Amino acid sequence: MKTFEYEAHPSRVIFGAGYLARVADEVRALGVSQAFLVHDPTSAGSAAKVAGDLAASANVRLWDQVAQHVPIDLATPAREAVDAQGSNLVLSIGGGSTTGLAKAIALSHGLPLVAVPTTYAGSEMTPIYGLTGDRHKQTGKSARVLPKTVVYDPLLTLALPAGVTGPSAFNSLAHCVEALYVPGNNPVTSAIALEGVRAISDALPRVMRAPSDVDARSDLLYGAMLGGMALGQTGSGFHHRLCHILGGKFNLVHADAHSVILPHVVAFNAPALPREMSGLADALGMPGGDPATALWDLARDCGIPTDLKSLGLEPEGLDEVVEQILIEEKNNSVPLDRPSVRASSTLLSTGRVRCRLRRAFSKEQEHGRETHPHVPRWEPPATRRPPRCDAWKVQRRGLRRGGLSAQGH
Repeated sequence: MKTFEYEAHPSRVIFGAGYLARVADEVRALGVSQAFLVHDPTSAGSAAKVAGDLAASANVRLWDQVAQHVPIDLATPAREAVDAQGSNLVLSIGGGSTTGLAKAIALSHGLPLVAVPTTYAGSEMTPIYGLTGDRHKQTGKSARVLPKTVVYDPLLTLALPAGVTGPSAFNSLAHCVEALYVPGNNPVTSAIALEGVRAISDALPRVMRAPSDVDARSDLLYGAMLGGMALGQTGSGFHHRLCHILGGKFNLVHADAHSVILPHVVAFNAPALPREMSGLADALGMPGGDPATALWDLARDCGIPTDLKSLGLEPEGLDEVVEQILIEEKNNSVPLDRPSVRASSTLLSTGRVRCRLRRAFSKEQEHGRETHPHVPRWEPPATRRPPRCDAWKVQRRGLRRGGLSAQGH
């Protein structure tokens, strides 16, 4: 086994159905007198309950002005409100955007953070933060934004519509996938990431069939937690930077962008990562198969977006995305920089990056049917027996596409 270093993050995690009732005790254990509670509108009831539970021991200021990608113009008044209250803790109840704003406050004020996630974003398990201004999303890492305590309650996810559940789960899948090969990867983070892939890919079809299945929701939330752990202990790469560019420049919904881009990035990087792709295919329940196909079919079968055009991106925006990713991404498994492209004909060119994005832009058609996103097809390692032709296809999970809505956030 190769040598490696692994440093566990110190967050406390409690996980269980009905655990919203334990949030007040976790906050009190931190000795808080002034709590700033950030929540999204859909979590207003949960926020009011927690505020009521804390009423005897702490003053709680509620804040529901949240937006995706955490615009600086929104973070500024929230930070000013924290100053006005004299807050000594920030508490978040909501999805990734809510957690993101709470992290922005923790970053600027050095306050402890308690997070109660209500989607599968996974941000609550990472020291990663992001702020957006002037059509650019700036991300960073700081121990200051890592929550002291994370409370997972699967019951809080039961009301999530299919159009939020699916993309949010793919966001977590992306965390797991990139953790397999980005700098900082090690055997421990890979084990966490692959377990996350197994949990999410198994639970997501069950949740889409039966949204009120608490066990399925619990398994999906568990997978999302692992995805956040894997991302937080490694880092982000080409895929995440591409999604951040799409969000920062064009305000595409973050989770939806993950759903569309992930199979394409996996296909793009697969030739350079045979061992990692083999493990990913195994975790997706497709031993010896093509993980890009598996991911794309999972998205399609669950009624999740598979093209950028449906998310609102105009074709002329693609070149701007390509130029930005060439500036920002320097450590991808398949080099993207122009000097390397010119020096070796074996490397994928800028044109191939554009080609990949254009394939993601709209669903390609072949004989009237949607085609898989990868060209050329990834081949499994030579040590494996070549699969039969039908082994490349993901086994259908009994889902009818027409029965799943694709509502936005």
